[in-house]
Amino acid sequence: MTIASLSRIKTQVLIIGAGPVGQSLAIEMGQRGINCLVIDRNERVGMAPRAKTTNVRTREHMRRWGIAHKLAEASPFGVDYPSNVVFATRLSGQMLAKFDNAMYCAPGRNPLYSEHAQWIPQYVVEQVMRNHLETIPSATLRLQCQMVGFEQFDDHVVVTVENLATGEQQEIDAEYLVGCDGGRSLVREGIGATLEGTYGLSRNYNFVFRAPGMEKAHGLGKAIMYWQINADMPSLIGPMDKDDLWYFMPTALPPDVKITKENAADYIRLSTGIDLPYEILSADEWVASKFIATHYRDRRVFLAGDAAHLHPPFGGFGMNMGISDAVDLGWKLAAVLQGWGGPALLDSYERERRPVHRHVMNEATANHALLGNGLLQEGIEADTSEGAAIREQVGQRIRAGKLSEFYTLGTLLGDRYSDSPVIACTPHPQAPRDFLNYVPSAEPGCRAPHAWLHDGSSLFDHFGAGFTLLVSGNPEEAAPAAAVADAAQRGIPLKVIHPQMGAIHGLYPKRFTLIRPDQHVAWSGSEWPAANDVFDLVCGNPPARAARD
Repeated sequence: MTIASLSRIKTQVLIIGAGPVGQSLAIEMGQRGINCLVIDRNERVGMAPRAKTTNVRTREHMRRWGIAHKLAEASPFGVDYPSNVVFATRLSGQMLAKFDNAMYCAPGRNPLYSEHAQWIPQYVVEQVMRNHLETIPSATLRLQCQMVGFEQFDDHVVVTVENLATGEQQEIDAEYLVGCDGGRSLVREGIGATLEGTYGLSRNYNFVFRAPGMEKAHGLGKAIMYWQINADMPSLIGPMDKDDLWYFMPTALPPDVKITKENAADYIRLSTGIDLPYEILSADEWVASKFIATHYRDRRVFLAGDAAHLHPPFGGFGMNMGISDAVDLGWKLAAVLQGWGGPALLDSYERERRPVHRHVMNEATANHALLGNGLLQEGIEADTSEGAAIREQVGQRIRAGKLSEFYTLGTLLGDRYSDSPVIACTPHPQAPRDFLNYVPSAEPGCRAPHAWLHDGSSLFDHFGAGFTLLVSGNPEEAAPAAAVADAAQRGIPLKVIHPQMGAIHGLYPKRFTLIRPDQHVAWSGSEWPAANDVFDLVCGNPPARAARD
């Protein structure tokens, strides 16, 4: 990666925003040889308490990019640190409920996924991504540079940018422009999209502070998050990074409560019951809202991540959902730019992702509806039999009501793109989604089922960078020559695999399963269609006649 002057730059894809979503998009395309430029008005440094959960699906993408192990190595507490979530009256008080291995962060091999989740600050995630971007020759990153405006033409977009260090403005010619520029997206404004939804679900604060000795000052055990349920200050608190860094998040505050860097330490003492020399490092007031953009695209300009959707952070979905946006859009843009993807492929981006966004937004909003303020009951801290009964009652309510926030494998892995124009599936009624239980399925539209092979590798490790044709069943069965020929004729990258393991046939019951670059099933069947139109459909090229089994 080279940091170059922006004067008269031409690039294939210009990405506005160098957060996790923008960098993921650059990695996804850059590793496919697409020239992409990422700009951001900030230095992308600091310790703001943004996302802290990198979930199993995001780490599966990182495994594909070759950096999942790098993220594990960067973990401030080590990947073995327990990802428990504890509910208590206060940090120095009594436990109400506990969720072990929340978000599935425990290392070890789970047959359902190839990578466990990880509790790690977003700024560390960004640095790991940034280090990887530096190894990709076709990706360029420019910080302290902001978009001023853009104009679309038939075959390109002209974007005006400003170097904030010098004040100089330049024009950039790009074949496509993607706004990964967050909730206040200028790109979204530029395509005339507006946000629809609800503002002001709650008013909250985030603080990062240094607290030497905090870990040993309480008896609740190691955890990544402590919910404090008390009348003084319902809040979340927990360890964030090495060097005794913690975060503190008072929730659902009334308008008259103002917390600043100057008085935050007093509120930490009040809520925790622990008196230590707290050093407040950062303060951030934020409002939980639920919004989705009216549209994600205007011709050659797209939106991804928070530029397209916003929701409360409860459940750890936000950053991760944006990264999956980048993956979906990234391989499709690369396919079109390389000549083997067609118009319907780009049309499918919003068709596939919008239903996912709506579902996850509803899950996150439901989680937000049960904050510590709503769990509070008078007498919860009383050292009496009545107080013990109240705590037991509240604990039962927590265990039932917060299950969907901390154990969500069905939500994380259950996305099904059955309504996509580039998925070869026959519409049929779908069972209601279960946030908790993920049931692997090789039906078109679903994430391909995972398995560990007998040599210790993940099945996903054997998928190709393009499409993968998995041959299941009889070990003497050969891949259809017509499929290989069809792909070669169209310039479509195709890898054929035939895993020799009995369990694979149980997971992939059809003789042939065609898997996309993002590990979703595009088509399956017992025979390769004589019409030879499978690749036309799944790559969005005309004629797009449906390929059915």
